[in-house]
Amino acid sequence: MTFDIEIIEEKKNPLIDRTEIKIRIEHFGAGTPNRLEIKKKIAALKNAKDPLTIVHKIQTHYGSTHDVGLVNIYDNAKELQFFEPFHIQVRNLPLDKRNEIYQAKAKKEPYKHLFGYAE
Repeated sequence: MTFDIEIIEEKKNPLIDRTEIKIRIEHFGAGTPNRLEIKKKIAALKNAKDPLTIVHKIQTHYGSTHDVGLVNIYDNAKELQFFEPFHIQVRNLPLDKRNEIYQAKAKKEPYKHLFGYAE
């Protein structure tokens, strides 16, 4: 899928050790790209680590060929785990990892290691 990402706004939040980015995703003739594709492209664009890049929100407007999204890039995994809600962290993983985490959580087994936040 081809899509272009334009950074609309970028600011550093030193209190939380993250960079907050507002993006515009242009995808003429195709559907909205999934979070993993957006995450990989932003991480490559900003030279950030893929596991510490979180696509927080994608807002699609009906009938348009663009979306607006919010992306947080953290400096360390500890801050990411503290400030990002569990469901947002899980959404930014591949489907097989998501299922594995939900199954481990349902069985009350440890699952934090499955996120891949190596420090």
